[in-house]
Amino acid sequence: MAAVPGAQAQISAAPSFPRGWAPPDIDQVVPPVNPDVPCPLNEVLSGVSARVKELTENLQQFSAIERIDHVEVRKNGSQHAAQPATFTYVAQIHKASAGALLVDEYRNGAASQTQSFPAKLATTGTAAHALIFHPEIIDDYKVTCEGLGNVQAQPAWQLHFEQRSDRPARFRQYRTPRGWFDVQLKGRAWIAPDSHQVLRMETDLAKPIPAILLHKDHVITDYRPVEFPKHNLQLWLPETTDIYMDFLGQRSHRRHTFSEFQLFWVDVAQKTEDPKVQ
Repeated sequence: MAAVPGAQAQISAAPSFPRGWAPPDIDQVVPPVNPDVPCPLNEVLSGVSARVKELTENLQQFSAIERIDHVEVRKNGSQHAAQPATFTYVAQIHKASAGALLVDEYRNGAASQTQSFPAKLATTGTAAHALIFHPEIIDDYKVTCEGLGNVQAQPAWQLHFEQRSDRPARFRQYRTPRGWFDVQLKGRAWIAPDSHQVLRMETDLAKPIPAILLHKDHVITDYRPVEFPKHNLQLWLPETTDIYMDFLGQRSHRRHTFSEFQLFWVDVAQKTEDPKVQ
């Protein structure tokens, strides 16, 4: 979601951004796939949905160090110097009473506030982008398999998804002084053939929103395995999320980088003792 108006890690040098201000629309450039390998769509979709459901069950609450680098892009394509910010980030994933998945986010111990973000533009929910494949959400999208592609130097099933016209757009929203605006998304995901883990996701606007001058919302998230030895658990979590926006007449590129993940579980146990003899 985007909105307009602990200990912190040391801020390092800003990353190098691509020369072009934003990647092309996902349907303008389709990555190549192997035409000789048939794609078992139902199997892949079932597998990745099961993985994402497991993720939400294991990821009751987690923390990380989050760095945000924000670059504004002028009309001539030149870029302003990056505006960095670093937070101690905590997220809690839970179900609402109606069954919808909710992600509560806290930065530096407080609920996320617009004024704490670079350019006073809040971008939230980036750590939970893969939840689009949760069994309770993915039916909102039409999914097709483009074939066996390649990402992160390994083979991956390449899935294309787009908001269905007969379902509500409920995954991404913009909050503005004019109110809330639902975003219709389309995207592409790369799924590991063996484990069905999400390796990368890339989303775009299925339709622009002229009322708030939203012409581009291109999001790329790369995932990596994170080990939690205390719980004997490995989870695939976001490492970087790049967001390219053309919004309210302003173009920008923002990168969220997550590191130093910690996992918290709430263990409830009842200990019964024999009554003591007085």
